[in-house]
Amino acid sequence: MAAGAQSPPRRVLGEFVGLYWESGLGDEVPALAWFLLASLVPLALGLTSLATVVLGDYARAQALSERMSHVLPKDVRDQVVELILRTKRDSPLLIIVSIAGMLWTCSGAVGVLARCLSRMLTLPGSGIVVGKLRNLGIAAALTTLIVLMVIVASAGTDIVRRLGVDSVLIRVSVPVLSLSITVLICAGVYWLLSARSVGLRASLGGGALGALILQATPTAAGYYLRFVAGHTPVELFLMLAGVLITCYLAALGLLLGAGVTARLQLGRRLGARPADR
Repeated sequence: MAAGAQSPPRRVLGEFVGLYWESGLGDEVPALAWFLLASLVPLALGLTSLATVVLGDYARAQALSERMSHVLPKDVRDQVVELILRTKRDSPLLIIVSIAGMLWTCSGAVGVLARCLSRMLTLPGSGIVVGKLRNLGIAAALTTLIVLMVIVASAGTDIVRRLGVDSVLIRVSVPVLSLSITVLICAGVYWLLSARSVGLRASLGGGALGALILQATPTAAGYYLRFVAGHTPVELFLMLAGVLITCYLAALGLLLGAGVTARLQLGRRLGARPADR
């Protein structure tokens, strides 16, 4: 083996250490997980309000919000939906406050991603006011896109049911389509947060990893609640742990995607000096 060359296992280990620890990404996971946890209720209420504005029908908006909440463990999802059902339905002020709260909390999560990308890519800061406005704009675009995606998916499901299309085809195509759209959304977020300084390959590579972890998160949380939580005297605490696990995995996926984006863009291991390639 040539001098200075590393074996594949050591190289992979070095890449992982650089990606997660040396880049400082691991320190940001709890912060992003906290923002995601804090945004659960504002997000549920805000999405319902936004869907109400788009559809003009609160009953349909509730149904859409219930579908959106499927990323959460079942018991938590039931509580979120119950909270939505108890919300006063005809208050314009409530709709405004719900959407504003959703955007503000979601912009905090976007800000964590922006800070990580800026540090890893050594990009200049955009300023407090400009940065917050950018994060709010990205949060608004993402939540609007989510509502529109669920509306289109719901309409498509009704059409498929009426046409009687093979259910096996649907079970295969829907996850593939969902994963593809999630990859594009994550890649678009990384590209925008990097001030459009990363290439297509880098943003799509990071988006692919982030999307895979996001897609697997509900399944992992579901298995945890099924095999670990169960019906025990401490079920409530185990359920809360399931919420934390869900938020932590989602935060980990988003930040690892950002790290891969920076790694591909820089062309060297994160945490290493340019001369250490």
